Amino acid sequence: MKLVTVDDLRDGDVLANDVLLEDYTIVLTKGTVIKEPFIEKLRELEVFTVYIEEQQEQEQPAEPQPPKKETAINAKKQTPKEQPPLSYTEPKIPMEKITILRDDVEEQVRNKIKDILELHVYQRTENLKKIAETAQNIIADILEEDVVVERVYDVKERSADIYEHSLQVCTIATLIALKLGLSDKDVYDISVSSLIHDLGLRYLVVRYEDQDINLLPAKDQEEYKKHSIYGYTAIKNEDWLSENAKNIVLNHHEHKDGSGFPLGNDVMSRMTQIVGVCDEFDELICGVGKARVRVHEAVNMVRNYSGIWYDEDIVETFLQLIAVYPVGSRVKTSDGEVGIVMRQNARFPERPVLRIVEDRFGQVMQVEKFLDLVKDTKVVIQNVIK
Repeated sequence: MKLVTVDDLRDGDVLANDVLLEDYTIVLTKGTVIKEPFIEKLRELEVFTVYIEEQQEQEQPAEPQPPKKETAINAKKQTPKEQPPLSYTEPKIPMEKITILRDDVEEQVRNKIKDILELHVYQRTENLKKIAETAQNIIADILEEDVVVERVYDVKERSADIYEHSLQVCTIATLIALKLGLSDKDVYDISVSSLIHDLGLRYLVVRYEDQDINLLPAKDQEEYKKHSIYGYTAIKNEDWLSENAKNIVLNHHEHKDGSGFPLGNDVMSRMTQIVGVCDEFDELICGVGKARVRVHEAVNMVRNYSGIWYDEDIVETFLQLIAVYPVGSRVKTSDGEVGIVMRQNARFPERPVLRIVEDRFGQVMQVEKFLDLVKDTKVVIQNVIK
């Protein structure tokens, strides 16, 4: 048998092992002959890799043959003989959905942010007010589940899309504000200011995507560092924004030790710090004014700023919410084994559940092995394999 990614699966491949979800629920049984609908379902369930039989072993496809897609939907109504291999059994352990916003909501909100900001022209801010409604919708979506601020979330590594960056900063900052117990008004101000915190980037001619601004010529560095002033100037007279929200836009790059910009202030509101720490993290992973790094590297960099750039409890709350190793990451353990991150453990973002795919000798695992790093405390993740 061999390990392949779901994207490499083809019609006719035969599963060499059961396919399990992160809560160990079996969704496809060993011996199932793969069809295109099953591949799509695996993608939906965020299954990244499976074991299949080698080609020479596929001459006698294993039974049972998969049913038509519509048959699987009514699996519970069929007789045992007709039961399809794709299981819809309720898992004994509730499944975690490792997202901040629902996928459909995230796409819709991102497009709305893009539409609003692209219509904005300097000193013409009539369209920006629509951002307020968008912020309220984001807060409402986050609050749909009571336990939302206790979960650990995967953040995607991605390119420097300023609209997605604004949305990501908004959602994480809103989560931190909720977890810290800030007032409804403060949560709203954080949310709405996050969505427009980088408005000033639209006025720059300096290229900032995937660029470490500290390596640019001095005049380009100076110009880049003005973007928060440009953004503040554009919204300073808007009566639908509070002074707190306006100051967040102006000061989101300031630091407690006075090393930030544009003014080098060393007194920052906690609301500004919340947005600032989320902005710093997301800039690192998507490359806005910085060289891109992996999620675990960005998390460690933010951790180093605790008590220096930002209040310790704000950084600690951030660290409790963000998965250090996103689902699908390929990692090496202190035992020398290679594993794929299958799911996160609440309150332990650095200790996920792994599916071990290679032993310490570099050989592909012949049996399924899962490792819960919360339960097996002697093992740690040493590094991420690119």
